[in-house]
Amino acid sequence: MEGFDTGSLLRGHRFLIVGDERAWLRRFNLIESQSLYKGRSILVIQEAAGKPSNVSLLSSVGRRRWDVIFRVRESFEAQMIATYVQNAPKPVRILWLCANSMCEIPRSLWQRWAKTDVTLVGGLLPDGISVACEWEAILFPHRCPQETVERVLSARGSGISGLVSQFKEHSEEIASSGAALVWSNIDVGPRGEIYWYDPTEGQVDDAYTKKEAATVLEGVAKWLLN
Repeated sequence: MEGFDTGSLLRGHRFLIVGDERAWLRRFNLIESQSLYKGRSILVIQEAAGKPSNVSLLSSVGRRRWDVIFRVRESFEAQMIATYVQNAPKPVRILWLCANSMCEIPRSLWQRWAKTDVTLVGGLLPDGISVACEWEAILFPHRCPQETVERVLSARGSGISGLVSQFKEHSEEIASSGAALVWSNIDVGPRGEIYWYDPTEGQVDDAYTKKEAATVLEGVAKWLLN
């Protein structure tokens, strides 16, 4: 099994991160640092109308500085994202999350960003809320149960989940080394390949300044009032 460079290889592609918000931000920050902090970093929170939002998600991700945050409920709001990304300085990095139900990134959006310097990142929440898209890579956490890996990959396409069984007998060896699994079809056939990667690469800043804490609390309060 070959190693996978989750920094340089994922820039300009679409990938899903299975794990908590720390895993999402760790990988997102790595992409941003390798872009030399140029361009724009965007947070998109998509939610279904009439359903409560996951406020803990908003407060956790909200501590990070974003160039712009979009809240998507209707299709016209997704088109606003398209217009912003088209005119924004590149490279552009987008973290797309679902606040309260399963959602799908409009095909018209990600197809427009294909083969451009736009990196689209999706997060799979611990409670199973996911972002649907034709992902080019899916990153799993350390010691992720095989049934979880197979379930997530089966949603990506028939026959893909069977790749995992080839490495079942080596799963403990991979986990003991501190590595985790990643599936990707970048630069290979549509079925893709299974690789290993370092899930601890990248940094997450947990520290709050007083000003940042006040901003987060103010944002959550406004969110609850809407």
